[in-house]
Amino acid sequence: MSLKRITVSFALLVFVVVPAHAGSWTSGKVKNPSGSLEYKLFVSSAYRKEKPVPLVLMLHGCTQTAEELAAISGFNELADKNSFLVAYPLQSVAANPLKCWNWFDPKHQSRDTGEPSLIAAVIQDIRASYNIDEQRMYAVGISAGGAMAVVMGTAYPELFAGLAVIAGTEYKAGSTVQDGLAAMKQGGPDPNRQGLLAFQAIQKSAAGSVTRLPLIVFQGTKDPYLNPVNADQLIAQWAQTHDYLDDDKDNDSVNVQTATEKTVVVPNGYRVTKYSYNDSKGHLLLEKWIVEGLGHAWPGSAIANPFADAKGPNATEEIWRFFAETTSRTTRKAGNE
Repeated sequence: MSLKRITVSFALLVFVVVPAHAGSWTSGKVKNPSGSLEYKLFVSSAYRKEKPVPLVLMLHGCTQTAEELAAISGFNELADKNSFLVAYPLQSVAANPLKCWNWFDPKHQSRDTGEPSLIAAVIQDIRASYNIDEQRMYAVGISAGGAMAVVMGTAYPELFAGLAVIAGTEYKAGSTVQDGLAAMKQGGPDPNRQGLLAFQAIQKSAAGSVTRLPLIVFQGTKDPYLNPVNADQLIAQWAQTHDYLDDDKDNDSVNVQTATEKTVVVPNGYRVTKYSYNDSKGHLLLEKWIVEGLGHAWPGSAIANPFADAKGPNATEEIWRFFAETTSRTTRKAGNE
């Protein structure tokens, strides 16, 4: 496969002006038998070590830097307003020529191995130096980073109280580069089967301590790189996973057929359909936002860029709202990995 083809399929090429923040950047690096990984950390100006604060893990798309993803998403501004920390692990060119997370490679799809182990190490490194609220740690990703966020949720479910994915794929959508490209174009394997695989991974990783891992998904209908069917499959896979997590049975206790649907038009923006899915007790568990006309981009961005679209909805604000609403229903043990 040519580098050109991979570039067309995976790359998120961004050119942004990074705004100033009241908070501050710091850098770190972790090492383990799988290799090493650098990261950037944004620390809110309101952070004080006496009070535990949330931590948001941001997983970039191909070719992106921490500063670019921060500018596109606006998560650092949100962190300053709400007093939390934002971690940006940085994929290296040595690991992938386009700095894509290798979500499609079996060596990087499981606990205690490959990139997931290094990303988990970043979280533990930050927890060793900062007072982090262990009940409010979240993973957010776009494109290849979105796919890796799904992997992190299954490999280290005890670490996260929620996941957010923009233009990502279901769990183990591919096992080779070719599989990954095919999934992006036409969808991945059967979501019910992948849902069972994710449940089995979560049970093995968390020893039954995790019964909820809320997920919010955004997908544009005009995405030239990712077929929108991937958003449907991701929600269906995650619903099936929660069907098992709910009572260890495949009995539709969580069902994608019971969504609450709402359609709105963003002022001066796109038409959006939001699908909300509840757990067996009627509490919000999953959300899917289908944005008509949106490409492969972060919706509601303040940055003018081919991979950041100002026409909304404001994904960053909606992600934080979703995390706040669903975390109140979720209690989990913190991991020691």
